Amino acid sequence: MSDTIVGLLGLVTIVAIVATLFKSKTQPAIAFIVYPAILGLILVLGGRITFDNLAAMIKAGFNSTAPTAALFVFSVLYFGIMTDAGMFDVIIGKLLKLIGNNVVGVCVMTCVIALIGHLDGGGASTFCIVVPAMLPIYKKMNMRPTSMLRIAVLAMGVLNLMPWAGPTMRAATVLGMEAGALWNTIIPIQIFGIVLALAHAVFTGFQEKKRGAGLPAGATLDLAESKSAEEQELARPKLFAFNLLLTLVVIAMLIWDVFPSYVPFMLGVSVALFVNYGATAKMHKKIIVCEYCGRILIDPELAGVKVENGKAEKPKRKRSTRRKADTEEKKEA
Repeated sequence: MSDTIVGLLGLVTIVAIVATLFKSKTQPAIAFIVYPAILGLILVLGGRITFDNLAAMIKAGFNSTAPTAALFVFSVLYFGIMTDAGMFDVIIGKLLKLIGNNVVGVCVMTCVIALIGHLDGGGASTFCIVVPAMLPIYKKMNMRPTSMLRIAVLAMGVLNLMPWAGPTMRAATVLGMEAGALWNTIIPIQIFGIVLALAHAVFTGFQEKKRGAGLPAGATLDLAESKSAEEQELARPKLFAFNLLLTLVVIAMLIWDVFPSYVPFMLGVSVALFVNYGATAKMHKKIIVCEYCGRILIDPELAGVKVENGKAEKPKRKRSTRRKADTEEKKEA
């Protein structure tokens, strides 16, 4: 089998993967497993490689993606714990109190909240933070919701370059390097992107102000937000300072780049669980199940992408899985 035929078969495989994903025929993880497996079988039957060669290629692919998969798992767990503990709620609440009747301030706060909310790399969870917090304010101040979405999406695009976010992890996997090491090279670009996102928010604020946006005379913003009993049970507002310091330490360790990028999150998850929720196995299991089972398909996706490159989409974070975990806990009890 000639090199030209092998190249054409590889191109056909990539096209098939992309077409399957665009038509939503299956999950990315399955596509990255099935099509490369078919290609490998064709190459073996064509005498290009042996089964031993194929097995070695698959093993090498898994070895190269294991650090990235570990980074994803523990980063999702860590920021999920911080969300449940209420660290982001405290930050957002303090920011919202600074707004007042300031249209430009509302737009800037929208950008800042989106930047903070997207630290976990999940688009769905970011919208679940930004929209409930800001949409009532936009409506009360006669501001366009589309402006809120535009500001949020631009901020999310910049934060999506974090080492635990999908694009950076996939790029690092294909390049065969640590996601943290790749992130260190693009930090200046990301900082510039954050500045541009904030500048766009200011510009949008002046646009809205020109349209006549603002609070009616005598009106005030009601920032009170009711929480469910379960959210109140998991919240740890008194540990805000500790959780914020722990998060800064984790990010500092990533920038330091001495340890593999997944190590800071492994340590952060362990410390956060014990400090916030004590030495309780059932509570730890509940938190882990809630935060991770909605993202579990990303691991085989990352493993397959090293064997055969192609496009993939990041599965959304399913916060509703917490209810399933509660049901399982009741059955066990």
